[in-house]
Amino acid sequence: MEPALYEGDWTLFRYRSQGFTPGALSPSLGKIVLVRRTAGPDLLTVKRLIKKLDTGWWVEGDNQGQSTDSRQYLTISDSEIVGIFLLRYKRSARSH
Repeated sequence: MEPALYEGDWTLFRYRSQGFTPGALSPSLGKIVLVRRTAGPDLLTVKRLIKKLDTGWWVEGDNQGQSTDSRQYLTISDSEIVGIFLLRYKRSARSH
């Protein structure tokens, strides 16, 4: 999801089990979401909601050259969105 999120960043998501509310904590265009596809239920991925179609949500990663997303597997259903991005904590680079 670079440049929005980088490897090593800590992220906080609101999970669906905690409930989505209208407004900031609901799926909508442009939001970053946590996705668990029914085709690969053991894998969580972070994607951006690009558009809502009759068949579901079109999602893409921000780093198009490195992302597996709707360009390969088409749309996802509402139930495959398991979390809404809340915040990122960028850890400072440390010398080892």
